[in-house]
Amino acid sequence: MRLLFIATSVLGLAAFAFLGVRFWQCSRLWPKPSDEVVQLTPEKRVLLQRLNAETKFQPNDYPPLGYTGPETPEDQARATAAVNGVIDAVLIHSDGPIDAKAVVVLIGKGMREVGTLATEDRDRTRGYMLEIWYILGFKGPTGLFAYGSAYPKPDGYGSRFRQAGSPQASHVPSTS
Repeated sequence: MRLLFIATSVLGLAAFAFLGVRFWQCSRLWPKPSDEVVQLTPEKRVLLQRLNAETKFQPNDYPPLGYTGPETPEDQARATAAVNGVIDAVLIHSDGPIDAKAVVVLIGKGMREVGTLATEDRDRTRGYMLEIWYILGFKGPTGLFAYGSAYPKPDGYGSRFRQAGSPQASHVPSTS
């Protein structure tokens, strides 16, 4: 009986240690959220309004992954409403400073609204949310999405970005 107790205890401690290491590894995938403050300007407002008016969640063959479109029209409406809801909530703010933490809350709420959609639809929603994030001019991470092959850090963006105007500021090439 004593041997069984010792074996069970050792096995339990090993399982606890294994789960602790796995939790630590998983938690490192999500970067700490940015604490930036950017300016909401008329130019950014125009870009957000264009994105808001765009027909979203259309099938495409764009590399690297492509997108087959939502499974049902209801899924498309729900995902579109989530993205447009974040844009509308940002556009309610007057021109001036906007805090990253406030935008992270809005993006998190939008992502919860699409939490039960197909993985591909959630991934496409993440793309739209990141587009909103970058349109606003944030360079740090949202803290909501793990980096991976589908969402690499763009040049000049991420947790180790340099301040604009510094002598070593990284250059983000424009795409034509």
